[in-house]
Amino acid sequence: MLAILDNALMKVELATARFAGLVIFVIMVLVTFEVLFRRLFNSPIPGQVDFTMMTMVAFSVLCISYCYRQSGHIRMDLLMKLTHGRSNWVAHLFVTLVALLTITIITPGTWSHFERAYYFGDTTFGVGLPTWPSKLAVPVGLGVLWLRLVLELWVYGRLVIHPDGEPIGVPSPPDPLEDVDA
Repeated sequence: MLAILDNALMKVELATARFAGLVIFVIMVLVTFEVLFRRLFNSPIPGQVDFTMMTMVAFSVLCISYCYRQSGHIRMDLLMKLTHGRSNWVAHLFVTLVALLTITIITPGTWSHFERAYYFGDTTFGVGLPTWPSKLAVPVGLGVLWLRLVLELWVYGRLVIHPDGEPIGVPSPPDPLEDVDA
């Protein structure tokens, strides 16, 4: 059951990460054209800065759960490496619980921030782009991360009870000695 849920959630995480990657690609193309138009024709693209500002939120938050699952984030696991067996899983359970509580507290505020922007028609100062799409990306990205943390809480709880069980859906950080660029 855990493997099925992990795979399903991984598909959602991959979809949001791919969308974030597409956003980065669009920004890259837009900035390239903006620089070319500015240099060659002395005619910058109006709204390029506003669009970039709005999309930076999307590509940074939408891929946060995928990055977390792949252990691509910065980890401070020095103390975690000192624990083994059940105490290691208890430590992971505690850290995941703290992260889950933090995301649970933050996410409703991000949703209300999106709702205000949507209902009041909030726009950027430059060319008046609507801000609600980028503000919607935050609760969506945090919502996917919340689901990942709930799944991990279940996994770590199971591993506390059965320390020799298989850690399904748990980020495994790379070995620094094997992950060194040559």
